[in-house]
Order: sequence, then structure tokens, then C-alpha cells
Amino acid sequence: MYRSTDINNFRPPSADERKLISDLTAAEFPGRAEVIEQLEQCVVRLIDEDGSLELRVMHPVAAPVLHRIPTELYGPDVDGVQISVLLHVVDGLCREIEIYKVDGTTIQRMPEIWHRFIPGPDEAE
Repeated sequence: MYRSTDINNFRPPSADERKLISDLTAAEFPGRAEVIEQLEQCVVRLIDEDGSLELRVMHPVAAPVLHRIPTELYGPDVDGVQISVLLHVVDGLCREIEIYKVDGTTIQRMPEIWHRFIPGPDEAE
């Protein structure tokens, strides 16, 4: 999935990446409309072997999110170990989709069904 040649090349998100973006933004959270607007026209580049993406947004309308990570997906890999997908928003702009397996092993297959976590206004970063 990850190739060293991908690291310098921003490109439109693939169909699978678009689906992941859609899943990340499916639930309501503060700043969601602006995040969706940013991600509709973003370009991406792979930044690690797990499929994490650096984001470059074309319409930098600031998203008034409450937390650096306003939304998270999680679900089990085929071995039962959790995979997490976090959207990072810095200074109101979407910057990264971080993907990792909590035990640090290689992701075998992304979950077909995700659970969502949206931090509340009282939760610390």
C-alpha cells in the first residue's frame, strides 16, 4: 500500500480514502460543516505504512472545532486488535488522517463497520 515514491506526491483521495473521509464526518460534531467543505476539495499524500494521510485543503475556511481531534473511528482488525482513525485539525484546518493499530502491529484489513467517538466539550485533549 505504501510506496516511498508516494511521500512527495499530493493527489486526490482514492475511492477508499474518500469512503474513510465520509465515515469520519458522518456524525455531528462542532465544525463538521467546515471540515466537510475542506475535505471535499483536499489532496492527500501517504505518510506511513498504515495509510495515514497528510491533507492539503484547497478551501481553507476555518473549522470551529473544540478539539484537535474532533472525530475518531475505531474497529477491530481480523486479529481483534483495534484500529484507530483520527482526524487532526490544527488552527481550524484539516491536516492529517492518522491511522494506526493500537498494538503497533501491521494492519491486516480495515474494518467494514466502524464505531465513532466524538469528544465532548468537557473532555481534555
